[in-house]
Amino acid sequence: MADDLASGVERFTLAAFQEACRIVAENVATVADVDIALRAGAGFKEGIFTWADQQGLAQLHQRLEQMAQFHGEWFAPLPLLTQRVASGRGFTDV
Repeated sequence: MADDLASGVERFTLAAFQEACRIVAENVATVADVDIALRAGAGFKEGIFTWADQQGLAQLHQRLEQMAQFHGEWFAPLPLLTQRVASGRGFTDV
């Protein structure tokens, strides 16, 4: 049961991260705006992009590739993430 819960939390968090990347890529909001909204409006301890930078973008990219194999293309790493990994810069780097 603990593994199922951890897997569910990871899946939810990666899905939220993917959607946050879509929002930024579509110019709906900035990285900073999304982080602020999730902290203030959704009660996240930290913004999703701050969290992603702390996890390591290359690691998240790899995990999303694995998730896409099991759960479908929706989890495939988006170009925005791939670009950030290639550049070596995080989302919250100034």
